[in-house]
Amino acid sequence: MATEDPMQATPEPTQNASAPAPETGDAGDSKAGTKKRPRIDMAVEPRERKRGKTMFGLVLGTLAKAKNEDKERNASEAAKKRQLIEQRLQDKLRKETDSVRRAEEAKKDKTTANRKEEELQLKDSIHKLRRTRLPLLSNFLLTSDTIPSSDSDIPASTNPLAPPPKTRPPPLYYLPAKLLPSQEAFLQRRKAEVAEAAEKEWEEFKEERAAGIEEITQLRQRVAQEEARKKVERRDEPDESENVDTKMAVEGSGEKPSDAGEKAQNGDAKMDVDDGAEKKDDSAAKDEGAVKEEKEKGAGKDEKKMEITSTTGPGYDDDAVEY
Repeated sequence: MATEDPMQATPEPTQNASAPAPETGDAGDSKAGTKKRPRIDMAVEPRERKRGKTMFGLVLGTLAKAKNEDKERNASEAAKKRQLIEQRLQDKLRKETDSVRRAEEAKKDKTTANRKEEELQLKDSIHKLRRTRLPLLSNFLLTSDTIPSSDSDIPASTNPLAPPPKTRPPPLYYLPAKLLPSQEAFLQRRKAEVAEAAEKEWEEFKEERAAGIEEITQLRQRVAQEEARKKVERRDEPDESENVDTKMAVEGSGEKPSDAGEKAQNGDAKMDVDDGAEKKDDSAAKDEGAVKEEKEKGAGKDEKKMEITSTTGPGYDDDAVEY
């Protein structure tokens, strides 16, 4: 029978022998500084993952609910009232802007009409003076005139209404007592030219004056229309403001006139009931007052009796006590 050899125990290598010697110095510090961050364990239980999804869904639902509430709030009555007020303010601002612009235009039109009227009046007076004065001056000769010897040599005047040339000394008007034939022919021809030119100038001015008067009339009509519009707006402004105030008051209170009337009637009924209760309270108070007076009278009689009994015996005046 073969004998079993006892198993020889093999010595295990010790940790100190197998482990490397710890590093010291800068090498150990660098390894400690570059230590990796712990990673998240992705092997999570299904229950935990489901719980996380549920929480995320709740958060999204809360955000969606808040968003819907904001939309509902914006679409609520308060938002509608706010939009209505803003629209009214914008309309009022636009009306005021248009009114200011029209007022400025009316002011400019009025100034233009006044200026044109003054200019037209000045031109009218000048042309009237020229129409009467120039034909009279054409009866005289000028020291600057060049009178030809015969009628055929007289040149045609380009502008018979032109003023005399400026010379030194200035030209003078004169009329001899006896005119020469050449002078007489020169004067007659100049009279005819001046009269014709003056009438032509007057006719042209009449057309210009008619056009100017029509323009001034149009400007004045525009100014009058703007003033009439302003009067109508000023007259209608109080009514509009009252209507807007009443509407805003009704909308702000959220009550109808019928509700207000019912509340007033209820208030009157309450006042009547309170008056009846007050009357009852007054009667009860009177009864209590009568009972108190009777009690006080009884107490007064008892006090009188005590005084009489205490003062009957001689020598007890100092010891008497009033109750």
